[in-house]
Amino acid sequence: MHCSITRYWEDMMMLKLCLLFAVFLSSWPSDDVRAFMATLPTRQLQATSPSLLLFAGRATSSLPSATVSVEDEEDESTVISISNQNTGQSVTLIGTAHLSEKSNKQVRRLIETLQPNAVMIEIDPSRLERLGFSNVDEIKIATVTDSEDIELPIAPRKTKGGGLMRFAQEASIGVFSQVARAVLTQIYKSLENDMDQKAGGEFLQAVQSAESCTACDTLILGDRNSITTISRVAELAIDSGDFMGVLNRLQAVNQEEIDTLEPKVRKELLIQKGQEGNDDYELDKTELTTAIIETLKDDEMYRTRLFARLEQDVPEFFQAFLKERDYLMSESILREFEKRPEEVKTIVGVVGLAHVPGMERHFKSVFANQPAPLVQDIATVSSV
Repeated sequence: MHCSITRYWEDMMMLKLCLLFAVFLSSWPSDDVRAFMATLPTRQLQATSPSLLLFAGRATSSLPSATVSVEDEEDESTVISISNQNTGQSVTLIGTAHLSEKSNKQVRRLIETLQPNAVMIEIDPSRLERLGFSNVDEIKIATVTDSEDIELPIAPRKTKGGGLMRFAQEASIGVFSQVARAVLTQIYKSLENDMDQKAGGEFLQAVQSAESCTACDTLILGDRNSITTISRVAELAIDSGDFMGVLNRLQAVNQEEIDTLEPKVRKELLIQKGQEGNDDYELDKTELTTAIIETLKDDEMYRTRLFARLEQDVPEFFQAFLKERDYLMSESILREFEKRPEEVKTIVGVVGLAHVPGMERHFKSVFANQPAPLVQDIATVSSV
């Protein structure tokens, strides 16, 4: 009986880890995420959470000539501008840090300065309620579009066997997705009740700024439904032949990376509190997490290594949470350019920092008349 309970607890923690990864790549505000993490056991929090908070850190462009940094005393965003020299159209991505009201102000300032013809936010229609809108009709912008009808290039499923096996796999995906969605919904309601605030402050600011922008007549809800993303993770994990192994690999990568940094941050906090060498002093979990975020914000080498490891060791998560969503959000912007090439010259995209590098590569490839990175990846996989 003890073994069964232990295994159940471990499985629930792995599910929470999966959801935590979704939280960060779905651009939930860090304050809300930290409140969620406070419900996890201390060791699990320290082993799995802080390095994932890197997704709320600072991103940089690979090409300085295409980068315009928003500079101030507490810069929490990076702005990337990519232009199509053939059409004169340009997209500007602002990667939000979700750490304070400053991100909201930076979003407002960017939209006011650029006066874009359209604004894309990392939200899907099902999440509008989180911003305080019952439906799209309440948004005071002429046109509101989404990415739900954009076809996502997907490699053929690697289903082992057919018939009953296929049915069993699809049933497993449905159960996993529904359970995960139920837990996410519960977390959302609990957070909003406890903190008396709605999630997605920078996205609400983007909508409000777009409403006030005289040049902007279109709002793009560029992300996909969260349950679809969770389902894709389940599909890819099942196709790998080791469903729980995928979650275990994610946990392993995260723990190995953070174990190299946490002791250093903990020591610095103890020194600040006059408790140097006092290993029995209990640091506040939220304070520790915040300190790790601040330490990682400008550590490009750490960020690059973590993303590289995630892509190599946990490609199922990287594919579903980053690559596919990068594609959909980028294509939702490109579609507006193509629909009205003479009218739409500038679009601003407000996304989590983790999406900026992939979306930047997408636009540079397409503007150079090359296939999108995801299309290239699938072609490579299919040829093997």
